[in-house]
Amino acid sequence: MGLLKLVIVDDEPILLEGLVKTYDWNGMGYEVVGFAQSGEQALKVIREKKPHVVLTDIRMKQISGLMVMEEIKKENPECQFVVLSAYRDFEYAKKACDLGAFAYLLKPIEDEKLQATMTDVGKICEDQIRNEEKYDRWERLLKKDGDGFLQVVVQKYVQNRLPEEKVDEVFHTLQDVMKEGDRFITVYADLDLAYKITNELEYEASRFSMVRMIEEKIAERFTYWKFESEEGHRTFIVKTQENTAVHELKELLEEVKKEENSPVIAAISKPYKGIRGIRRSFEEAQRLFAVTNASGAGVFTIPETVEEKEESPYPAEAEMMVVNSVRKNDAVQLKQAFVHFIYQLPHREELQCQYMHKIMVKTEFMLKDSYGMDESLNQQFENYYSNMRNLKAAKAVEYKHMTFYEAAELARETQVKELWLTHYSPSLRHPEEYMDEVRAIFPHAIAGKDRMTTELDFPE
Repeated sequence: MGLLKLVIVDDEPILLEGLVKTYDWNGMGYEVVGFAQSGEQALKVIREKKPHVVLTDIRMKQISGLMVMEEIKKENPECQFVVLSAYRDFEYAKKACDLGAFAYLLKPIEDEKLQATMTDVGKICEDQIRNEEKYDRWERLLKKDGDGFLQVVVQKYVQNRLPEEKVDEVFHTLQDVMKEGDRFITVYADLDLAYKITNELEYEASRFSMVRMIEEKIAERFTYWKFESEEGHRTFIVKTQENTAVHELKELLEEVKKEENSPVIAAISKPYKGIRGIRRSFEEAQRLFAVTNASGAGVFTIPETVEEKEESPYPAEAEMMVVNSVRKNDAVQLKQAFVHFIYQLPHREELQCQYMHKIMVKTEFMLKDSYGMDESLNQQFENYYSNMRNLKAAKAVEYKHMTFYEAAELARETQVKELWLTHYSPSLRHPEEYMDEVRAIFPHAIAGKDRMTTELDFPE
């Protein structure tokens, strides 16, 4: 970076000459491009030379240094002023600061103070120059590749890496990008993570094909920008003026799911207006996708007229019990942990499915990474996923149904002589598989069978 341009102003010729010739301005990083002996002359020189810094006396006849600064700041706010005064006048200093002076120095000037001040103001100017150069490059890029550059800008903006005012500048430069009434909808899309476990070889190819088809279908109807989210999910920001766009996008995703025959998961935001609406739509789709991703394959959206429901908290502590049992390779504890997890599920059935899907995927990944997945275990997990939609854990909670383990603990606490376990869930076909764990809690536990009887002997 070259020397910064400096203009020096003082109405006393001897003092002005001293300021110009006494100091090693080049050594401080400056070139004196002009000087003036009055306020009128200063305005002319500053406007002509366009300096980065002006070093000026405050008190001058007719037009003071403060008046010069006030006028120039209106035309060029980036120009920095260092003001000098022989008077210890607080009001002058206050006025100089109010007008935006970088520093206020008293005469006679201390060399070290001047050196430090000019170094500090020089850093400010250099930062301004670098920013100007950056935005010049932006403008050149916009003219050369407006669409590609705008896509990068939008991505950085929704990821909080670019302030809104800079995005507004870009949109203003590209005048045709946004029109009155434009709204923005964000589509988050990917394949169900569980599919990767059971179809690892086909996963990436299916994912590529899905993304390509979504892009083709969106391009037929809408203007959009695309990129990958920080989590790796495909993101489309769609621009539209149509109120039916959300439903059209949902239908589009349903078509992709059907044509590709793959477990597509997606989230669609509501439409939002303006530049700020881009980020709002992105954040909403991101939040919805986290729910959709937990629940598995399907399309999830919120129409404009539907209010979001408050979600029940995810049972994180119960999940940690499952994780710890896998880490310990403890099959018995794992069964108990799953039972505990189920009984911590909320009453809303859709949330039950979402949370169960999440814990199953996590457990499966841990087992695969830690111990490998043989054919039997792999098939077992496939059955879990195929039966996921039939999960009715809410009914058990609602009607206060007990688990084997809860019944055994109750029998132990009440010190009964014998425990019969009856009225199993229809899905529980082999209750004897759980009896070892039950008897570890209460030894005199029996898995009930049809036509099983006993005689009770009551004392007379």
